[in-house]
Amino acid sequence: MKKAIKNIALFGCVAVGVGFGFSSCDDYLTITPTSSIVEEEFWQDKNDLNNAVYACYKRLVSNDILHKYEYWGEMRSDNFERSTSVSATGQVANIMNANLLPTYDIFNWTPMYNVINQCNKIINHGPGVVAYDESFSNSDWTPIYAEMVTLRAFCHFNLVRTFGEIPYVTIDYNNDNQELKMPQSTQLAVLDSIVSDLESVKDKAMSDYGNNVLNHGRITKKAVYTLLADVYLWRASYKAGNNHPFVKLGFESNYIGDVKDGDVRTETFSTSAESDYEKCIECCNKVIEIVTKEKIDHMNESGQNIGGGDIKIELEDLLEQNVSTSSASYILSTSQNAYKSIFGDGNSEESIFELQVEGTTYGNGMITSLYHGLGSNPRAGSFIGVPTLLEAVNETPNNVEQLYMFSKTDYRRWESFQYNGAGQTEYWVNKYTCTRISQSAGSTSTMLTDNNSQSLKVENTPRSSSNVDANWIVYRLSEVYLMKAEAMSQLYDDLDHLQTAFSYVREVFKRSNPYAYSANNNTANKDSLDFLTFSSQEGIEKLIMAERQREFVGEGKRWFDLVRYAQRRGNSSEMLSMLTRKYSSNGKAVKAKLADMQSLFSPVYNSELKNNNLLYQNGVWYVNKSSSKTDNL
Repeated sequence: MKKAIKNIALFGCVAVGVGFGFSSCDDYLTITPTSSIVEEEFWQDKNDLNNAVYACYKRLVSNDILHKYEYWGEMRSDNFERSTSVSATGQVANIMNANLLPTYDIFNWTPMYNVINQCNKIINHGPGVVAYDESFSNSDWTPIYAEMVTLRAFCHFNLVRTFGEIPYVTIDYNNDNQELKMPQSTQLAVLDSIVSDLESVKDKAMSDYGNNVLNHGRITKKAVYTLLADVYLWRASYKAGNNHPFVKLGFESNYIGDVKDGDVRTETFSTSAESDYEKCIECCNKVIEIVTKEKIDHMNESGQNIGGGDIKIELEDLLEQNVSTSSASYILSTSQNAYKSIFGDGNSEESIFELQVEGTTYGNGMITSLYHGLGSNPRAGSFIGVPTLLEAVNETPNNVEQLYMFSKTDYRRWESFQYNGAGQTEYWVNKYTCTRISQSAGSTSTMLTDNNSQSLKVENTPRSSSNVDANWIVYRLSEVYLMKAEAMSQLYDDLDHLQTAFSYVREVFKRSNPYAYSANNNTANKDSLDFLTFSSQEGIEKLIMAERQREFVGEGKRWFDLVRYAQRRGNSSEMLSMLTRKYSSNGKAVKAKLADMQSLFSPVYNSELKNNNLLYQNGVWYVNKSSSKTDNL
């Protein structure tokens, strides 16, 4: 993590909004380097500070970091396999086959730490700007401070879920003579630090920037609470499985850190898993409360509340809905479509936090390289859907152990993937690459049928190859519903609480399966979710895992879901049974390689070990210098 800088780029202002008195630029999403300024001369007034804040967000949607969200959160999961356009012996193929080498640049964490450093610069220089600039007060600074602490926590959370033991960095570094050398902290220590930081700022963040793009594209109070819920859920699972620090470590010859080979490393949990699950639920409730109030305020302000009486808001009212204008329950191009609102237009009502992508000057290169290329000659990206999970559908969702990813009434099947049968027979990833997806009767591949098993014509409107403006969604309300349900499934075993947890899952499922609940469906009892099938802690938990996979496929979450599931049990056995559904030939080998819990976390990039002699390697992936083989597999 050796990264020294003497000068920093001053980024041009990015269309600022109401709330902090920012000066206005033409486009919030465009940041253009204008000059280089010596560090000491930069932090003079609020404009310098605001430019640095927007540069931080811009860095989070740079291609090297956008790719990290998918590489780290999806590549090892059961959602994808490599396409035929990707080398069978390259990094992608090897990692998907559980062969991880510390030399792979996919594991380079420097871009994420660069964002952390930028956050720390702002945190450390903000009070000075208050002192220098009379027009910038402590009340102006406080929400920005909360914003930067939260972005820093977001980056650390991505890192700790990926690598397990990482440096937790709260200082900034400025010049060529300064090397940042910090040791790793254990997973629990990092999680504790994140929780402490977020708890200290959760009520200090902005609630409303006065602008729809900023309200979704910058950290708000509901974004802080959502991230905090996610961290509590992860930490609870760590404690529930009685997990402890890594025991297999690899040391480079230049290593001088305090952790020694053979050390007995233990931890004491200061709070219980149950307490963390309760905190997760509290945070989720807070987010739902905020979103509900926003919905009611919007209805009152827009004149939708005729008569001005009390408005009753149901769970489904807070989610974008699929509303068909067809008696056959198709989503047509003229219908209201949740996919279009969430992934096509972006910044939907249910969005909590999404990273803004301008599209022309700065496009989302991740989706065109990993999902599929756009333009006159589209091609499969590096990732394609797993045939064994997509080639057929479950006749009913009411099975604790699902054979396939989707049931037959689920819109997400063709919203997430398209079957390219023109000599390729690959499942290309639709999510994010299309602005609209609609269905109607008509001849097409037999792989796609409607709710009545009739031939179905799926029409996709791909993004323009010259304007790949897909925002990267970090959190949306459906995830809050499912996090609350998951925490409840671990805390309670009585039917009343499990029924409540089930109701949150049902609302997410129902949104994408409206035909399953339609009066026109004569098999509605089989197609809709049945609580009695899942009326146990294990049953609800399995339902949540299946629903999260359906809802968030391709959104950088599945591998972390599998690891959290394994940590909760203290072993990887059941998790590997889910993962290896995708392997047709070497599933047993993958199970053997990933049997050790420590193997679920990625190796530290070799260059980091060379540059920072306080770092050790995840010993499961430590490379034997003489044989170049991976030990302990």
